[in-house]
Amino acid sequence: MDVRARKALERIATMHGLSPEQTDALAAYAEVLLGWRKSNVTGLTDPVAVIDTLIGDSLALLDVPQLREHAGAALLDLGAGAGVPGIPLAVALSGVRITLLDAVAKKCDFMRAAVTATGLEGRASVICRRSERHSAVNSPGREAYAVVLARAVAQLAVLVELAAPLLATGGVLLASKTRTALREEGQAAAGTAERCGLRQEAPVPLAVSPLDQAVCAVFRKTEPCPDWLPRREGMAAKRPLAL
Repeated sequence: MDVRARKALERIATMHGLSPEQTDALAAYAEVLLGWRKSNVTGLTDPVAVIDTLIGDSLALLDVPQLREHAGAALLDLGAGAGVPGIPLAVALSGVRITLLDAVAKKCDFMRAAVTATGLEGRASVICRRSERHSAVNSPGREAYAVVLARAVAQLAVLVELAAPLLATGGVLLASKTRTALREEGQAAAGTAERCGLRQEAPVPLAVSPLDQAVCAVFRKTEPCPDWLPRREGMAAKRPLAL
């Protein structure tokens, strides 16, 4: 890692009170991100951008009270892709267990390598499967998680529907969005939440400089999941419930 990137990482680590060991684990994660030659899993090649845009954005969620509320519980990163925000948060929150869920095999291969590089083997697992299968009735992921995380995966109404059968009652969906996206997607998401047993809570502003007006959208699971969820694969995006 070059000097600029290391300084950027140390600045972010200091901001969040991370230990030298945690900082080194995040550095190892960044190295895997930058050195993964099988495919570019992020679209980013600049080391400082990787630190600020991926690791910085992820750790900004540490300021969300609903995440701290479940700091020792089971988390799931929905559509985890490059392991963001799940892997940085698992490094920062030493008590959490996290499932990194994605349906794309090459992304799952990357995340397994990243889990090894960061020393998270005992607390992070990679599942290569669509969320509808993982959350189906009698599947191990159904209503199994206190927190579902999502970043740059889909529109908010889609995330609400997919998260509903994954969340335990009382659990929360935390979705990173810009204020513009939240304003455009919020009404449909609220309607979907009502049908899926979730309640929208006030969004939490995120102190993330690379993102314009970043916020965390919060939805809490208030009642058990209806038996008709999840719908068939892809239906959440093709035929939104709120329409």
